[in-house]
Amino acid sequence: GWRIAFAVGNPSIIAALNLLQDHLFVSLFPALQQAGVAALTDPKRDGAIAQIVQRYEGRRNAFLAAAAKIGWHAASPKGTFYAWMPVPDGYTSESFADLLLEQAGVAVAPGNGFGDHGEGYVRIGLLMEPERLVEAVQRIGKLHLFDKED
Repeated sequence: GWRIAFAVGNPSIIAALNLLQDHLFVSLFPALQQAGVAALTDPKRDGAIAQIVQRYEGRRNAFLAAAAKIGWHAASPKGTFYAWMPVPDGYTSESFADLLLEQAGVAVAPGNGFGDHGEGYVRIGLLMEPERLVEAVQRIGKLHLFDKED
């Protein structure tokens, strides 16, 4: 998707970042730049931001509650629309992601794709409506990967 961002900091670091960015990427086309300006200066933005935050909190809460019901626990993300979920014993992040896709029909991103510290986790995008996220967890639950023995 389209993303727009800015950086603030030490002028020499920002100059180096700008030089690097100029060589790696083509600048955003003007319509997207204007949309970014409008989003940052529109007086109604606070209400729109609150709606988006509420939507993603609802998705996060529904997903984590459903995951907890099957014994899959993780810290609640505080500022992103992803949940980082631990991989069960006996799996790598990649083998677990493959298993979920093949046996539960659920696509997740293996954590090792985000660096060494991502191993042992999968990243789940909270981009669907809560009902779909709960359905995904229910399908994962049918694999009985998080059942605790008494």
